[in-house]
Amino acid sequence: MKKLFTLLFILAPAIAFSQQDVPKYEFRGTWMATVINLDWPQSGGIPVRFQKEDLINKLNKLDEIGINIVFFQIRTEGDALYDSPIEPWSKYLTGEEGKAPNPYWDPLEFAIEEAHKRGMELHAWLNPYRAMRTIPSDFTQKALPGNATEEDVDESLKPFLQKEYEKGKRKQFDTSQRDEKHVSNTHPEWLFVMNDNIAIMNPGLPEVIDYNVQIVMDVVNRYDVDGIHFDDYFYPYPPNHMASNNNESLDDSTFIKYPRGFTDKDDWRRNNIDIFVEALYDSMQVVKPWVKFGISPFGIWKNGTPSGISGMDAYELIYGDGIAWLHDRTIDYITPQLYWGINRFGPYGQDYKALANWWADSAAANERHMYPGHGLYRSDSNTYSGDLFAVNEIPKQVRINRENPKIQGSVFFREKNLTGFSSKGFADSLRNNFYKYDALQPIMDWKSMAKPETPENLVVNRDPETEYIFNISWSPSSIDQIAKSNASSHTDTLVKYAVYRVDSGTAPDETEEMTKYYNLIEVTGDTTFTDVTPPSENGYWYFVTAASRNNVESDPTPAKEGGIVVSTEEESELVKEFELSQNYPNPFNPTTVISFRLAESGFTTLKVYDMLGREVSTLLNENMTSGTHDVSFNGSNLSSGIYIYQLGSKGNTITRRMTLIK
Repeated sequence: MKKLFTLLFILAPAIAFSQQDVPKYEFRGTWMATVINLDWPQSGGIPVRFQKEDLINKLNKLDEIGINIVFFQIRTEGDALYDSPIEPWSKYLTGEEGKAPNPYWDPLEFAIEEAHKRGMELHAWLNPYRAMRTIPSDFTQKALPGNATEEDVDESLKPFLQKEYEKGKRKQFDTSQRDEKHVSNTHPEWLFVMNDNIAIMNPGLPEVIDYNVQIVMDVVNRYDVDGIHFDDYFYPYPPNHMASNNNESLDDSTFIKYPRGFTDKDDWRRNNIDIFVEALYDSMQVVKPWVKFGISPFGIWKNGTPSGISGMDAYELIYGDGIAWLHDRTIDYITPQLYWGINRFGPYGQDYKALANWWADSAAANERHMYPGHGLYRSDSNTYSGDLFAVNEIPKQVRINRENPKIQGSVFFREKNLTGFSSKGFADSLRNNFYKYDALQPIMDWKSMAKPETPENLVVNRDPETEYIFNISWSPSSIDQIAKSNASSHTDTLVKYAVYRVDSGTAPDETEEMTKYYNLIEVTGDTTFTDVTPPSENGYWYFVTAASRNNVESDPTPAKEGGIVVSTEEESELVKEFELSQNYPNPFNPTTVISFRLAESGFTTLKVYDMLGREVSTLLNENMTSGTHDVSFNGSNLSSGIYIYQLGSKGNTITRRMTLIK
């Protein structure tokens, strides 16, 4: 992650950094939704090169602000935004269901590779039961109501089923608008049509459970995903929920045929989901136990739990029992969707803090992780039409998380609210405050704790032209080379690297310095890193560790000295003849004035660079007369951060820093 230097070096104490402890291990995630092209791609069918560029741009922005986990949606409604041998290509990718990308590419494979380059985890996000978001007006349901064919049902049930059929529970539709590989054509008898609006696969059918396990395990087997993620879409939400008048009897015949000892249909429905979750988790442990499995249920488990909480709940209405998954340890983490404010006494009876702490206690009691889902979309009028969150609402929620050691991170809904919409102000808060320092993802004690090999051949070179830039490199481990040559390997070989920088006049104790979050400056999948440093009177030392998939670090390399970086604010002997003043105002938004003085006329340049040394603007490139000059700079097209401006004339140069805050 090519981090910009934050305001601490220039503005302290004018803008103080929060003194709250910053975790060195923290889950910093976001959902990237592809359904109806919410986040990516911009639309189905746009040229592949633009889809790739857009995805890379999004990952770069997320990396820059400190996100280290992406939930990448690859299955929205029985389709695939990856090369599936079972289900059709998604219309949200190519514009037409079943149509392969041209030229061919596999977005999941591409996203994994790009995420790993940046030290990020990529969790494949799938919807297991949703088959159709909207129903074509001429869709044909090719089965009796209750999803049982004539051959499947007992003679005594046929009168009941026929009666339900005649009551109009099933309209006559046609699936010709869906690809021939879509489940509505391959297994229409599996589908429930809910209030003639949406269709889901019947969770009570054993063959549906097997099918969905097959879908997910195909992804696990063929792709180097770090995790599998489900949201809360099992049984549908109101108004299409099972308890509505039109839907209550849809699964009667399935319940009668496969009761599994249950007499209460609601308990049976919950158990349908539990069986699927357990079957999938067990399968993953056999094949690739390092792949993490998590679910983000609706934020209220049961009405009245914890005390004072009220509202729709997952347990009674959509049959998602997150506590059962935790108790059975059939998930690795839970991400309840806590999309409410810190408002215990408000009109809705929901309170972020009470719910977050209750879920955290529940997860910790079962030795699992909890990363709350934050409703960042509620901070943005582009994505929410109700009462918007206050500017400080989500920051306060992140602080609540960090106050509780049983909460290991945060997940933000959704990606575009971090990179594209007006709630981008929160992205600046992450970059400059909460996620100012890099972090490894949390270690799961129940997974492999094996240490990787220590990297070798660490080299630290100062940039020959710019003294505050250091180029760092090391040799890839043999295990890393194996990983990159065989992504579908059933032996986990993937590692990433943690780069540390220590400000010290003497060689540091590497093991001790590894424990300090502020020394971790980069987590990367590459074996090179360019560090742009602030001034240091002591000098800098660098060392590197390798981190396993479970973020267990190797022993560190011996530290290599980088050297002292002299402050660019120090004026040279030339100041009386050749002077560059501090821009005013500083910080600025979006314009500022840069003043300088020339003792002699001559060809003069005034350029602006970002902290990676890339030129972002040329303000002057011409002959200038002697005397004092003012130049205006407009940074409206730049993101918040620290920039370098450099004056050059008659073979002399002076460099200063300025800070843009939006």
